Amino acid sequence: MIDDGNERPNKAGEDIHFSSSGELLKLTVDIVGLSGRQLDIASRSLEPAVYDTRDFLDAVKHFVLSRRGSRVRIVVLDPDSLISRNGRRLVDLAMRLSSLMEIRRPGECHSAFNEAMLISDRLRVVHRKHSDRYEGIANFHAPSMAECLSESFEAIWQNAETIPHFRRLML
Repeated sequence: MIDDGNERPNKAGEDIHFSSSGELLKLTVDIVGLSGRQLDIASRSLEPAVYDTRDFLDAVKHFVLSRRGSRVRIVVLDPDSLISRNGRRLVDLAMRLSSLMEIRRPGECHSAFNEAMLISDRLRVVHRKHSDRYEGIANFHAPSMAECLSESFEAIWQNAETIPHFRRLML
Protein backbone atom coordinates (compact mmCIF):
# COMPACT_ATOMS: atom_id res chain seq x y z
CA MET A 1 0.00 0.00 0.00
CA ILE A 2 1.06 3.58 -0.45
CA ASP A 3 2.34 5.86 2.27
CA ASP A 4 -0.08 8.67 3.14
CA GLY A 5 2.75 10.88 4.45
CA ASN A 6 4.38 13.72 2.58
CA GLU A 7 7.42 11.70 1.50
CA ARG A 8 7.37 10.06 -1.90
CA PRO A 9 7.27 6.29 -1.52
CA ASN A 10 9.52 3.85 -3.28
CA LYS A 11 12.75 5.81 -3.70
CA ALA A 12 14.66 2.52 -3.72
CA GLY A 13 12.77 1.09 -6.70
CA GLU A 14 10.46 -1.20 -4.76
CA ASP A 15 7.10 -2.20 -6.20
CA ILE A 16 4.11 -0.51 -4.62
CA HIS A 17 0.94 -2.58 -4.83
CA PHE A 18 -2.33 -0.69 -5.03
CA SER A 19 -5.97 -1.75 -5.20
CA SER A 20 -8.14 1.37 -5.31
CA SER A 21 -8.77 4.30 -7.61
CA GLY A 22 -7.56 6.70 -4.90
CA GLU A 23 -4.22 4.94 -4.56
CA LEU A 24 -3.89 4.75 -8.35
CA LEU A 25 -4.61 8.46 -8.67
CA LYS A 26 -2.05 9.46 -6.03
CA LEU A 27 0.70 7.30 -7.53
CA THR A 28 -0.10 8.47 -11.07
CA VAL A 29 0.00 12.15 -10.09
CA ASP A 30 3.28 11.65 -8.20
CA ILE A 31 4.89 9.95 -11.19
CA VAL A 32 3.67 12.58 -13.65
CA GLY A 33 5.13 15.22 -11.32
CA LEU A 34 8.55 13.57 -11.59
CA SER A 35 8.44 13.17 -15.37
CA GLY A 36 11.09 14.91 -17.40
CA ARG A 37 10.42 14.44 -21.11
CA GLN A 38 8.10 11.56 -22.03
CA LEU A 39 4.85 10.22 -20.71
CA ASP A 40 3.13 7.23 -22.35
CA ILE A 41 -0.34 6.16 -21.27
CA ALA A 42 -2.42 3.18 -22.35
CA SER A 43 -5.92 2.86 -20.95
CA ARG A 44 -9.20 1.24 -21.89
CA SER A 45 -11.28 4.40 -21.52
CA LEU A 46 -9.24 6.95 -19.55
CA GLU A 47 -11.00 6.15 -16.29
CA PRO A 48 -12.55 9.37 -14.94
CA ALA A 49 -11.58 8.54 -11.34
CA VAL A 50 -7.95 9.01 -12.39
CA TYR A 51 -7.62 10.76 -15.74
CA ASP A 52 -10.44 13.27 -15.35
CA THR A 53 -9.44 14.66 -11.95
CA ARG A 54 -8.12 18.14 -11.30
CA ASP A 55 -4.95 16.74 -9.68
CA PHE A 56 -4.04 14.62 -12.69
CA LEU A 57 -4.92 17.28 -15.26
CA ASP A 58 -2.92 19.92 -13.39
CA ALA A 59 0.09 17.58 -13.21
CA VAL A 60 -0.06 16.80 -16.95
CA LYS A 61 -0.56 20.43 -17.91
CA HIS A 62 2.39 21.48 -15.74
CA PHE A 63 4.51 18.69 -17.24
CA VAL A 64 3.87 19.60 -20.89
CA LEU A 65 4.07 23.37 -20.43
CA SER A 66 7.09 23.57 -18.13
CA ARG A 67 9.46 21.06 -19.70
CA ARG A 68 10.97 21.83 -23.07
CA GLY A 69 10.60 18.93 -25.50
CA SER A 70 8.03 17.13 -23.37
CA ARG A 71 5.67 14.71 -25.07
CA VAL A 72 2.54 12.81 -24.02
CA ARG A 73 1.33 9.84 -26.06
CA ILE A 74 -1.98 8.24 -25.14
CA VAL A 75 -3.49 5.04 -26.50
CA VAL A 76 -7.17 4.60 -25.71
CA LEU A 77 -8.55 1.13 -26.29
CA ASP A 78 -12.20 2.28 -26.31
CA PRO A 79 -12.23 5.87 -27.59
CA ASP A 80 -15.93 5.70 -28.44
CA SER A 81 -16.71 5.83 -24.72
CA LEU A 82 -14.91 9.20 -24.58
CA ILE A 83 -16.78 10.71 -27.51
CA SER A 84 -20.12 10.40 -25.74
CA ARG A 85 -18.90 11.08 -22.18
CA ASN A 86 -18.96 14.50 -20.57
CA GLY A 87 -15.91 13.93 -18.34
CA ARG A 88 -13.19 14.03 -20.98
CA ARG A 89 -11.06 16.92 -19.88
CA LEU A 90 -7.80 15.10 -20.73
CA VAL A 91 -9.01 14.78 -24.33
CA ASP A 92 -9.85 18.49 -24.36
CA LEU A 93 -6.39 19.31 -23.00
CA ALA A 94 -4.77 17.12 -25.67
CA MET A 95 -6.80 18.90 -28.36
CA ARG A 96 -5.62 22.31 -27.09
CA LEU A 97 -1.99 21.15 -26.83
CA SER A 98 -1.93 18.96 -29.94
CA SER A 99 1.74 19.62 -30.68
CA LEU A 100 2.67 18.16 -27.26
CA MET A 101 -0.03 15.53 -26.72
CA GLU A 102 -1.52 12.93 -29.05
CA ILE A 103 -4.26 10.35 -28.59
CA ARG A 104 -4.60 7.25 -30.76
CA ARG A 105 -6.59 4.02 -30.84
CA PRO A 106 -4.78 0.68 -31.20
CA GLY A 107 -4.77 -0.96 -34.61
CA GLU A 108 -6.58 -4.20 -35.31
CA CYS A 109 -3.55 -6.30 -34.39
CA HIS A 110 -3.70 -4.95 -30.79
CA SER A 111 -7.48 -4.87 -30.34
CA ALA A 112 -7.30 -7.59 -27.65
CA PHE A 113 -4.78 -5.66 -25.53
CA ASN A 114 -6.37 -5.17 -22.11
CA GLU A 115 -3.64 -3.77 -19.87
CA ALA A 116 -3.31 -0.24 -18.53
CA MET A 117 0.01 1.52 -18.10
CA LEU A 118 1.64 4.84 -17.51
CA ILE A 119 5.36 5.01 -18.30
CA SER A 120 7.44 8.04 -17.38
CA ASP A 121 10.82 8.59 -19.05
CA ARG A 122 11.36 4.82 -19.44
CA LEU A 123 12.05 4.78 -15.70
CA ARG A 124 8.84 5.09 -13.66
CA VAL A 125 5.70 2.97 -14.18
CA VAL A 126 2.15 2.37 -13.11
CA HIS A 127 0.93 -0.94 -14.49
CA ARG A 128 -2.36 -2.81 -14.29
CA LYS A 129 -2.57 -6.23 -15.94
CA HIS A 130 -6.33 -5.79 -16.32
CA SER A 131 -7.48 -2.35 -17.40
CA ASP A 132 -10.93 -2.84 -15.90
CA ARG A 133 -9.51 -3.20 -12.36
CA TYR A 134 -7.75 -0.75 -10.07
CA GLU A 135 -5.25 -3.37 -8.88
CA GLY A 136 -1.67 -3.06 -9.99
CA ILE A 137 1.92 -2.08 -9.33
CA ALA A 138 3.71 1.25 -9.37
CA ASN A 139 7.43 1.79 -9.19
CA PHE A 140 9.36 5.08 -9.10
CA HIS A 141 12.64 3.52 -10.28
CA ALA A 142 12.21 0.42 -12.43
CA PRO A 143 14.27 0.81 -15.60
CA SER A 144 13.96 -2.84 -16.69
CA MET A 145 10.18 -2.97 -16.11
CA ALA A 146 9.77 0.41 -17.78
CA GLU A 147 11.82 -0.71 -20.78
CA CYS A 148 9.71 -3.84 -21.21
CA LEU A 149 6.45 -1.88 -20.95
CA SER A 150 7.84 0.82 -23.26
CA GLU A 151 8.54 -1.79 -25.92
CA SER A 152 4.95 -3.04 -25.66
CA PHE A 153 3.63 0.50 -25.78
CA GLU A 154 5.83 1.39 -28.77
CA ALA A 155 4.56 -1.63 -30.75
CA ILE A 156 0.98 -0.55 -30.06
CA TRP A 157 1.73 3.11 -30.83
CA GLN A 158 3.38 2.34 -34.17
CA ASN A 159 0.27 0.45 -35.35
CA ALA A 160 -2.24 2.81 -33.75
CA GLU A 161 -4.58 5.11 -35.64
CA THR A 162 -5.32 8.76 -35.03
CA ILE A 163 -8.86 9.51 -33.89
CA PRO A 164 -10.52 12.14 -36.10
CA HIS A 165 -12.93 13.23 -33.34
CA PHE A 166 -9.96 14.23 -31.18
CA ARG A 167 -8.36 16.58 -33.71
CA ARG A 168 -9.21 20.25 -33.46
CA LEU A 169 -9.34 22.32 -36.60
CA MET A 170 -7.95 25.81 -36.17
CA LEU A 171 -9.47 28.20 -38.67
